[in-house]
Amino acid sequence: MKNNSILLKVSGISGIYYPCGIKTNTIMIYGIGAPNVPDNGNLPEARVVLKKRIDLFVPDYIGFGRSEGRFTPKNCIKTFLILFSGFKLGVLGVSNYANFKKEMKYQNIIIAGRSLGGAYVPILPKFNNKINKIGIVFGALDQSEQGKIKGEETNDQFLKSILLDGYKYLYKGFRESLWIKHLNDSDGLSPMDNVSYLKNCSVFIAHGKKDECIHYSKSVSFYKALTQRYPGRRANYKLIIYKNGVHDSNTASKAIKAFLDWIEI
Repeated sequence: MKNNSILLKVSGISGIYYPCGIKTNTIMIYGIGAPNVPDNGNLPEARVVLKKRIDLFVPDYIGFGRSEGRFTPKNCIKTFLILFSGFKLGVLGVSNYANFKKEMKYQNIIIAGRSLGGAYVPILPKFNNKINKIGIVFGALDQSEQGKIKGEETNDQFLKSILLDGYKYLYKGFRESLWIKHLNDSDGLSPMDNVSYLKNCSVFIAHGKKDECIHYSKSVSFYKALTQRYPGRRANYKLIIYKNGVHDSNTASKAIKAFLDWIEI
């Protein structure tokens, strides 16, 4: 059954808006993985969020899908930052096709990301320390190590898929050299290199043990890096490994529910 959803442009960023059906002061911004196609309004994880009486916005990253611009790591991060500020201060969401406009302002803003999206969510407090509720679902947390474990997706596979499988038409202005630098953790944007900015955040990390795209050990290592740096704040960090979980929406839905339960939203 299709969720109640509508394509909106918010601060120049296109995405699917899922209203929970009642007035709420909480919204989740949820970043999907790549390479992928834009959300079409039928995201399985949305149902979990809506049941919690939380609105949901799933953006097309700047330069991806229906959003203008060039697809770069920095613009992925900028996507979240722009939306966070807009929703906090108040912003107009517009659907030109449906001739629909909505004033959007929220007191509580939660940010979560899966797969590649999970690589950018933990970076956000570096640029805005008001962002403090973070969910990471089978995140690409250490991309320079991606593919080191047998069976994992390699960075070369990721690049070839974008460039040769037709995804380059969805990821506009994709520059291989820039992404090689990013995937080698040479641009200062690796989550593993920026755990110091997560001291005052609630960070939830989830992964499936049978994930063949990104090995679950990446999430374990990230959790250890957090708790070793801030041992007195262990209660602020949560790691769940799903024994039979894989790299799919079923695992992601379980993780998002557990994340929202954990932060008591």
